[in-house]
Amino acid sequence: MSWRLRVLVWVLPGLLAVAGLLMLAWEGYRHLASTPTEGEVVRVYAWQGETVFDRGTTNYGPVFRYMWSDGEMTEATSGSSSPDFDFEIGSRHEIRYFPARKANVVLPGAHNWLPGLVILALAAVTAVPAFLLHVKVQRWLAGGAA
Repeated sequence: MSWRLRVLVWVLPGLLAVAGLLMLAWEGYRHLASTPTEGEVVRVYAWQGETVFDRGTTNYGPVFRYMWSDGEMTEATSGSSSPDFDFEIGSRHEIRYFPARKANVVLPGAHNWLPGLVILALAAVTAVPAFLLHVKVQRWLAGGAA
């Protein structure tokens, strides 16, 4: 089997695997580059979902007040929203902030790792038909039963 045909068969699972691994590596880097602290919810923005994935639900985006690395109180949001982020004002939650970037925080949790894991799962799912096609084409090229 030529290298071009192998690339054609394996391009989708390979690209998905690389993308999933890069996303997990980036999330790991963000986790290591951030500092854990506790933030107090000072505001919660709410809006109705408008996409096919969240239509009919209310999304919440909390704003946290926390002590930044220079000792100054700072307010920031994670920039992400979810129906699960409906926190009460005044409640305290673990957050992670980046010492080099003020007003940029991350809410720890599985939701940060999930996109990379989903893409890796898609890579595994597409690898099965790619493998079967690879075997079938090799048999066909060898003159065996297809």
